[in-house]
Amino acid sequence: MTEYELWRYFEQYAQMSNAWWYSVAVLPATIISACAYFLMWLALRRTRQLPKMFLWLCVGSIPVILILPSFYVSINLTDALARVGFVAPANEQQMSRAVALQIGAYLSQIATLGIIGASLAVVILIAAILIGGYAPQQIMQTVQSLSQSFSKAMTRAFGPPRAARVAASSKHGIIKVTRAGAQQGAQFGVTNGAIIGKSDATMVITDDIVSRRHARFEIRNDAVFLIDMNSTNGTYVRRNQRDEELNGEPFELRHGDIIYLGSPSEPESVELRYERTPSGGQP
Repeated sequence: MTEYELWRYFEQYAQMSNAWWYSVAVLPATIISACAYFLMWLALRRTRQLPKMFLWLCVGSIPVILILPSFYVSINLTDALARVGFVAPANEQQMSRAVALQIGAYLSQIATLGIIGASLAVVILIAAILIGGYAPQQIMQTVQSLSQSFSKAMTRAFGPPRAARVAASSKHGIIKVTRAGAQQGAQFGVTNGAIIGKSDATMVITDDIVSRRHARFEIRNDAVFLIDMNSTNGTYVRRNQRDEELNGEPFELRHGDIIYLGSPSEPESVELRYERTPSGGQP
Protein backbone atom coordinates (compact mmCIF):
# COMPACT_ATOMS: atom_id res chain seq x y z
CA MET A 1 0.00 0.00 0.00
CA THR A 2 1.21 3.46 -0.82
CA GLU A 3 1.24 6.20 1.80
CA TYR A 4 -1.78 7.84 0.18
CA GLU A 5 -3.71 4.57 0.35
CA LEU A 6 -2.75 4.14 4.00
CA TRP A 7 -4.11 7.57 4.86
CA ARG A 8 -7.34 6.84 2.97
CA TYR A 9 -7.74 3.55 4.81
CA PHE A 10 -7.11 5.00 8.26
CA GLU A 11 -9.49 7.91 7.61
CA GLN A 12 -12.26 5.50 6.55
CA TYR A 13 -11.80 2.57 8.92
CA ALA A 14 -9.55 3.55 11.83
CA GLN A 15 -12.07 5.92 13.46
CA MET A 16 -9.59 8.81 13.63
CA SER A 17 -11.21 11.73 15.44
CA ASN A 18 -8.66 14.32 14.30
CA ALA A 19 -7.94 13.29 10.70
CA TRP A 20 -8.49 16.90 9.53
CA TRP A 21 -5.44 17.96 11.53
CA TYR A 22 -3.03 16.03 9.32
CA SER A 23 -4.59 17.12 6.04
CA VAL A 24 -5.08 20.88 6.52
CA ALA A 25 -3.70 22.19 9.83
CA VAL A 26 -0.41 20.58 10.80
CA LEU A 27 1.79 22.46 8.31
CA PRO A 28 0.47 25.97 9.16
CA ALA A 29 0.65 25.13 12.87
CA THR A 30 4.28 24.05 12.50
CA ILE A 31 5.16 27.32 10.76
CA ILE A 32 3.32 29.40 13.38
CA SER A 33 5.02 27.60 16.29
CA ALA A 34 8.46 28.07 14.73
CA CYS A 35 7.74 31.77 14.11
CA ALA A 36 6.51 32.18 17.68
CA TYR A 37 9.73 30.68 19.07
CA PHE A 38 11.91 32.82 16.80
CA LEU A 39 9.97 35.98 17.68
CA MET A 40 10.30 35.18 21.39
CA TRP A 41 14.05 34.81 20.92
CA LEU A 42 14.17 38.20 19.19
CA ALA A 43 12.11 39.77 21.99
CA LEU A 44 14.49 38.46 24.67
CA ARG A 45 17.82 38.97 22.90
CA ARG A 46 18.63 42.20 24.79
CA THR A 47 17.60 41.11 28.26
CA ARG A 48 20.21 40.59 30.94
CA GLN A 49 17.88 38.45 33.02
CA LEU A 50 19.11 35.00 32.07
CA PRO A 51 16.55 33.11 34.24
CA LYS A 52 13.71 35.05 32.59
CA MET A 53 15.18 34.43 29.12
CA PHE A 54 15.67 30.71 29.81
CA LEU A 55 12.14 30.35 31.21
CA TRP A 56 10.43 32.06 28.26
CA LEU A 57 12.51 30.17 25.69
CA CYS A 58 11.59 26.88 27.38
CA VAL A 59 7.92 27.86 27.33
CA GLY A 60 8.26 28.96 23.71
CA SER A 61 9.66 25.57 22.71
CA ILE A 62 6.68 23.63 24.09
CA PRO A 63 4.42 24.20 21.03
CA VAL A 64 7.21 23.08 18.68
CA ILE A 65 7.77 19.93 20.75
CA LEU A 66 4.06 19.11 20.74
CA ILE A 67 3.53 19.73 17.01
CA LEU A 68 6.66 18.15 15.52
CA PRO A 69 5.56 14.48 15.99
CA SER A 70 2.34 15.01 14.05
CA PHE A 71 4.23 16.99 11.39
CA TYR A 72 6.66 14.10 11.00
CA VAL A 73 3.76 11.64 10.72
CA SER A 74 2.05 13.81 8.10
CA ILE A 75 5.06 13.87 5.76
CA ASN A 76 6.28 10.30 6.29
CA LEU A 77 3.58 8.02 7.64
CA THR A 78 5.14 4.69 6.65
CA ASP A 79 8.50 5.53 8.22
CA ALA A 80 6.83 6.77 11.41
CA LEU A 81 4.79 3.56 11.69
CA ALA A 82 7.86 1.45 10.96
CA ARG A 83 9.52 2.97 14.05
CA VAL A 84 6.81 1.38 16.21
CA GLY A 85 7.05 -1.99 14.44
CA PHE A 86 4.26 -1.67 11.87
CA VAL A 87 4.99 -2.69 8.29
CA ALA A 88 2.50 -1.54 5.68
CA PRO A 89 0.82 -4.52 3.93
CA ALA A 90 0.71 -4.91 0.18
CA ASN A 91 -3.05 -4.27 -0.03
CA GLU A 92 -6.11 -3.49 2.08
CA GLN A 93 -7.12 -7.16 2.34
CA GLN A 94 -3.97 -7.88 4.38
CA MET A 95 -4.69 -5.06 6.83
CA SER A 96 -5.96 -6.14 10.25
CA ARG A 97 -8.94 -4.07 11.42
CA ALA A 98 -7.84 -4.32 15.05
CA VAL A 99 -4.36 -3.06 14.19
CA ALA A 100 -5.87 -0.26 12.12
CA LEU A 101 -8.05 0.83 15.06
CA GLN A 102 -5.04 0.81 17.37
CA ILE A 103 -2.97 2.90 14.96
CA GLY A 104 -5.90 5.28 14.48
CA ALA A 105 -6.07 5.82 18.25
CA TYR A 106 -2.34 6.58 18.34
CA LEU A 107 -2.63 9.03 15.44
CA SER A 108 -5.57 10.76 17.11
CA GLN A 109 -3.58 11.16 20.34
CA ILE A 110 -0.61 12.65 18.47
CA ALA A 111 -2.98 15.00 16.64
CA THR A 112 -4.53 16.10 19.95
CA LEU A 113 -1.07 17.02 21.26
CA GLY A 114 -0.47 18.97 18.06
CA ILE A 115 -3.74 20.87 18.48
CA ILE A 116 -2.77 21.78 22.04
CA GLY A 117 0.62 22.90 20.75
CA ALA A 118 -1.00 25.07 18.08
CA SER A 119 -3.15 26.79 20.70
CA LEU A 120 -0.09 27.43 22.86
CA ALA A 121 1.80 28.74 19.82
CA VAL A 122 -0.79 31.51 19.40
CA VAL A 123 -0.40 32.44 23.08
CA ILE A 124 3.41 32.44 22.78
CA LEU A 125 3.18 34.57 19.63
CA ILE A 126 1.08 37.20 21.43
CA ALA A 127 3.40 37.11 24.46
CA ALA A 128 6.46 37.59 22.24
CA ILE A 129 4.81 40.57 20.52
CA LEU A 130 4.09 42.20 23.89
CA ILE A 131 7.48 41.41 25.44
CA GLY A 132 9.37 42.63 22.40
CA GLY A 133 7.32 45.81 22.08
CA TYR A 134 6.21 44.93 18.54
CA ALA A 135 2.57 45.76 19.21
CA PRO A 136 1.14 49.19 18.31
CA GLN A 137 1.83 51.83 20.94
CA GLN A 138 -1.81 52.11 21.99
CA ILE A 139 -2.02 48.37 22.67
CA MET A 140 1.27 48.43 24.60
CA GLN A 141 0.07 51.33 26.74
CA THR A 142 -3.21 49.55 27.45
CA VAL A 143 -1.44 46.33 28.44
CA GLN A 144 1.06 48.19 30.63
CA SER A 145 -1.76 50.16 32.26
CA LEU A 146 -3.70 46.98 33.00
CA SER A 147 -0.55 45.30 34.33
CA GLN A 148 0.24 48.21 36.64
CA SER A 149 -3.36 48.40 37.86
CA PHE A 150 -3.33 44.68 38.59
CA SER A 151 -0.01 44.94 40.44
CA LYS A 152 -1.25 47.85 42.52
CA ALA A 153 -4.48 46.03 43.34
CA MET A 154 -2.59 42.92 44.43
CA THR A 155 -0.24 44.98 46.54
CA ARG A 156 -3.13 46.76 48.24
CA ALA A 157 -4.85 43.43 48.89
CA PHE A 158 -1.91 41.31 50.02
CA GLY A 159 1.07 43.60 50.50
CA PRO A 160 2.01 45.68 53.51
CA PRO A 161 0.01 48.86 54.14
CA ARG A 162 1.17 52.01 52.42
CA ALA A 163 2.19 53.56 55.72
CA ALA A 164 4.69 50.75 56.18
CA ARG A 165 6.17 51.33 52.72
CA VAL A 166 6.50 55.09 52.87
CA ALA A 167 9.32 55.95 55.19
CA ALA A 168 9.62 59.15 57.14
CA SER A 169 11.88 61.86 55.79
CA SER A 170 15.57 61.60 56.56
CA LYS A 171 18.13 64.34 57.01
CA HIS A 172 20.16 62.60 54.31
CA GLY A 173 17.30 62.84 51.81
CA ILE A 174 14.62 60.57 50.42
CA ILE A 175 14.19 58.24 47.48
CA LYS A 176 10.97 58.57 45.48
CA VAL A 177 9.87 55.72 43.23
CA THR A 178 8.78 57.58 40.09
CA ARG A 179 8.44 54.61 37.72
CA ALA A 180 7.88 51.01 38.76
CA GLY A 181 5.14 48.45 39.18
CA ALA A 182 3.51 48.00 42.55
CA GLN A 183 5.81 50.41 44.44
CA GLN A 184 5.33 53.44 42.19
CA GLY A 185 4.81 56.55 44.35
CA ALA A 186 6.47 55.09 47.45
CA GLN A 187 9.14 57.04 49.36
CA PHE A 188 12.05 55.82 51.44
CA GLY A 189 14.29 57.71 53.81
CA VAL A 190 18.01 57.38 53.04
CA THR A 191 20.03 55.91 55.88
CA ASN A 192 23.55 54.54 56.13
CA GLY A 193 23.67 50.95 54.91
CA ALA A 194 20.14 51.02 53.43
CA ILE A 195 19.77 48.46 50.63
CA ILE A 196 17.52 48.61 47.55
CA GLY A 197 16.39 45.16 46.47
CA LYS A 198 13.63 42.71 45.73
CA SER A 199 13.95 40.93 49.08
CA ASP A 200 16.12 41.01 52.18
CA ALA A 201 16.42 44.77 51.65
CA THR A 202 15.59 48.04 53.41
CA MET A 203 13.87 49.55 50.36
CA VAL A 204 11.87 46.71 48.84
CA ILE A 205 11.00 47.04 45.12
CA THR A 206 9.54 43.86 43.66
CA ASP A 207 9.87 44.50 39.90
CA ASP A 208 11.45 41.61 37.97
CA ILE A 209 14.40 43.71 36.79
CA VAL A 210 15.49 44.38 40.39
CA SER A 211 18.00 42.00 41.99
CA ARG A 212 17.48 40.54 45.44
CA ARG A 213 20.09 42.98 46.82
CA HIS A 214 20.54 45.54 44.06
CA ALA A 215 22.30 48.64 45.45
CA ARG A 216 23.41 50.07 48.80
CA PHE A 217 23.65 53.56 50.33
CA GLU A 218 26.60 54.81 52.37
CA ILE A 219 26.82 58.06 54.36
CA ARG A 220 30.29 59.59 54.56
CA ASN A 221 30.80 62.98 56.18
CA ASP A 222 27.14 63.81 55.51
CA ALA A 223 27.52 62.96 51.81
CA VAL A 224 25.34 60.20 50.32
CA PHE A 225 26.94 57.54 48.13
CA LEU A 226 25.25 54.80 46.09
CA ILE A 227 27.01 51.49 45.37
CA ASP A 228 25.86 48.81 42.96
CA MET A 229 25.93 45.37 44.63
CA ASN A 230 26.85 43.38 41.53
CA SER A 231 23.23 43.45 40.37
CA THR A 232 22.12 41.46 37.34
CA ASN A 233 20.78 44.41 35.34
CA GLY A 234 23.00 47.20 36.63
CA THR A 235 22.47 50.53 38.39
CA TYR A 236 22.64 53.88 36.59
CA VAL A 237 22.49 57.53 37.65
CA ARG A 238 21.26 60.25 35.27
CA ARG A 239 22.58 63.75 35.90
CA ASN A 240 22.38 66.66 33.45
CA GLN A 241 21.00 64.29 30.77
CA ARG A 242 24.04 62.02 31.06
CA ASP A 243 23.82 58.44 32.29
CA GLU A 244 26.54 57.03 34.51
CA GLU A 245 26.73 53.26 35.06
CA LEU A 246 27.84 52.29 38.55
CA ASN A 247 30.59 49.69 38.48
CA GLY A 248 30.82 48.82 42.17
CA GLU A 249 32.57 52.03 43.21
CA PRO A 250 30.73 54.53 45.47
CA PHE A 251 28.95 57.25 43.48
CA GLU A 252 28.11 60.48 45.32
CA LEU A 253 24.50 61.53 44.84
CA ARG A 254 23.19 65.06 44.44
CA HIS A 255 19.72 66.49 44.81
CA GLY A 256 17.63 65.71 41.71
CA ASP A 257 19.68 62.73 40.51
CA ILE A 258 17.63 60.06 38.74
CA ILE A 259 18.53 56.50 39.65
CA TYR A 260 17.72 53.61 37.30
CA LEU A 261 17.60 49.98 38.38
CA GLY A 262 18.29 48.39 35.01
CA SER A 263 19.36 50.15 31.84
CA PRO A 264 17.60 53.51 31.29
CA SER A 265 16.84 52.39 27.73
CA GLU A 266 14.80 49.42 28.97
CA PRO A 267 11.08 50.25 29.39
CA GLU A 268 10.82 47.91 32.41
CA SER A 269 13.65 49.60 34.32
CA VAL A 270 12.73 51.13 37.71
CA GLU A 271 13.19 54.90 38.01
CA LEU A 272 13.96 56.56 41.34
CA ARG A 273 14.55 60.20 42.23
CA TYR A 274 16.91 61.33 44.98
CA GLU A 275 15.79 64.47 46.79
CA ARG A 276 17.55 66.30 49.55
CA THR A 277 16.40 69.62 50.98
CA PRO A 278 18.86 72.37 51.90
CA SER A 279 18.04 71.81 55.57
CA GLY A 280 19.30 68.27 55.17
CA GLY A 281 22.77 69.43 54.26
CA GLN A 282 22.59 69.51 50.48
CA PRO A 283 26.03 70.28 48.98
